[in-house]
Amino acid sequence: MSLLDCEICKKTKSFPEALYCNECQKPVLFESNLDFVECPVCGCEHFYRKKDFNQAVGCIVILIGALLVPWTYGISLLVLSIIDYLLYRRVKDSVECYKCKSEFKDVIVPDRLTPFDHHIAELYELPE
Repeated sequence: MSLLDCEICKKTKSFPEALYCNECQKPVLFESNLDFVECPVCGCEHFYRKKDFNQAVGCIVILIGALLVPWTYGISLLVLSIIDYLLYRRVKDSVECYKCKSEFKDVIVPDRLTPFDHHIAELYELPE
């Protein structure tokens, strides 16, 4: 089931529920078939693909390996790096909009979408 976050009221919805958000009453928020040519929330044309994985969990896995180094002579880092890699390979990709940061989970990610690009992200940063 596809999960989407309503950018108006910040509630997570399944895709059929996101067609009309009952919390914020925003009609037809996601009326396209999500081909990612244009963001259904803000109209931006720039998206990137990313792993739908909690980065803190990955950091904790590596931190545990680093803490065990004195007792395992570094083998813990190798073992937990392999575990982290296997988790990375198993987790699905999601799509995020550069402009409004809307995240689209459990959707078919087009091959044309690339990983995060700092140059494109700078174009959407708000000036201070």
